[in-house]
Amino acid sequence: MTKFIPREFIQELLNRVDIVELIDNRVPLKKKSGNNYFACCPFHTEKSASFSVSHNKQFYHCFGCGAHGNAIDFLMNYDRLEFPETVETLAKQLGMEIPRETRMPEKQAAAQSSLYDLLESVSQFYQKELRNYPRAIDYLKKRGLSGQIAKDFNIGFAPAGWDHVLKNFEKQKFQLHDAGMLIKKDDGGFYDRFRDRIMFPIHDKRGRVIGFGGRVIDQGEPKYLNSPETPIFQKGHELYGLHQALKANRQLKQVLIVEGYMDVIALFQQGIQYAVATLGTATTPNHLQRLFRYTNDIIFCFDGDNAGRTAAARALQVTFPVMKDGVQIRFMFLPDGEDPDSLVRKEGKDAFEKRLQDASSIADFFFQNIMSQTDINTTDGRARFVKLATDELNHLPDGIFKQMMFEELAKKSRTTVEQLLQPKKPAATPSVTQKAKSPSALRLAISLLVQQPELASYLKEPLPKLDLKGYDLFLQLIDIIHQNPGLNTATLREFWRDKPEEKLIAKLAQLDHMVPEKGIEQEFLGSIERLTEIGRKQTIEHMLIKASQSGLSEEEKLNLQKLLKIQLFES
Repeated sequence: MTKFIPREFIQELLNRVDIVELIDNRVPLKKKSGNNYFACCPFHTEKSASFSVSHNKQFYHCFGCGAHGNAIDFLMNYDRLEFPETVETLAKQLGMEIPRETRMPEKQAAAQSSLYDLLESVSQFYQKELRNYPRAIDYLKKRGLSGQIAKDFNIGFAPAGWDHVLKNFEKQKFQLHDAGMLIKKDDGGFYDRFRDRIMFPIHDKRGRVIGFGGRVIDQGEPKYLNSPETPIFQKGHELYGLHQALKANRQLKQVLIVEGYMDVIALFQQGIQYAVATLGTATTPNHLQRLFRYTNDIIFCFDGDNAGRTAAARALQVTFPVMKDGVQIRFMFLPDGEDPDSLVRKEGKDAFEKRLQDASSIADFFFQNIMSQTDINTTDGRARFVKLATDELNHLPDGIFKQMMFEELAKKSRTTVEQLLQPKKPAATPSVTQKAKSPSALRLAISLLVQQPELASYLKEPLPKLDLKGYDLFLQLIDIIHQNPGLNTATLREFWRDKPEEKLIAKLAQLDHMVPEKGIEQEFLGSIERLTEIGRKQTIEHMLIKASQSGLSEEEKLNLQKLLKIQLFES
């Protein structure tokens, strides 16, 4: 939905909102220096105020946990809202109306609304059918489910046969196909996707039915069958049971991630109303980022066998890149032959929750897993241990947690953090275009530009052509600023929301470049001069190589002589 809100409207929204006022209404701020305000961070526990809000940039940054962003980011994280809800909330506060066409093209919005209504009707059909099939009811009773819990989760039954849904919703067969409920035959006809299965409606956060999961009662494959991806259902984003968990808990203190529908439902019935399940996929970064909006404590639940520990190791790889300071991730491993459904019935709520309290921290499991792959009592074993660990730890975002993990690695490998983080020496002498000052000049120029977009107005001469990593981003920044006068850091950041460069832009927006306020313009132009010099030297290198290989034209020779004279004069 993000893409259907015009960027121009979002810019206007951010131009009108005052981030200092917005945050101060939720977290009291104190002015300490210049245009910066400070408070104790609302996103992690701390005693000293390290949460900074810049009035000029309309940007916030916590020096403790690394939280950062503009007014939209703050509301998304503090009020735990999705992007569209955040924009709507800010617009309402400012008395602004989101243009009707921004929410979604009218036909598409109507089509999606129709799918939600249609799937709700199908869910009610399945629930009514369940009452007519004692065999299905007996199955649920044998699994220990009460009538009330079946009602709470809207459990139903898809009768055996090829066309029950098709016949009951004949007029909407094309929409049913779009929603994944019907499969198209070679002759152009349709048949029901779900047959002779217990049906579990999948709800989005707002409680709308977006898909189904079906489980066979007797023998059959696949045991579980999920709706396919549709315009309203993306498996990598949705979690079964999240709607019910949010409904049951005013505030989610923790979330338990389990494997299946029955696990979630059985746990809920036993009073553990904070379990969710992925939908036929492994946990994704999108799943975790969604859960981080509601809780800072996530527990993964896995089987205790080798397959379970392998799955846990994969979950680690997904978790590390999105890990945040202040978040607690733990790993719980079940006894052999048990799943959450069977274990909670056998032990009861208190004993099961005691297991959750004893779950391994992400750090403990990580080091245990790496240490199981080598012998750290030998020199070469410790070297392999360090290599395996650093390869994974380097995926962590910069912050306190990453620092602490490297400190723990240093202890276990009998080395120091400085040695672990020491950059490798280059194998060969770098060319002039690879010297350290070139990336730093570019990094400084981009950082200054992100923090003060108006600097782009000082660029009068055409910029050089450069073969430097990140230079395309610099040119793109300048182009965006020129096309959108009046941008500040907050509005500029929105151009990269949900894009690969988003983290880099946010990082540069809060980079302390140590340049005095009065010297920023001069420093920016100085970095441009250094980039121009690098471009000139790159051109000379390329022309000299060409001269030695295929020769230069007369015009190129004259150009080379001119560049060499400039280089000689400047040196």
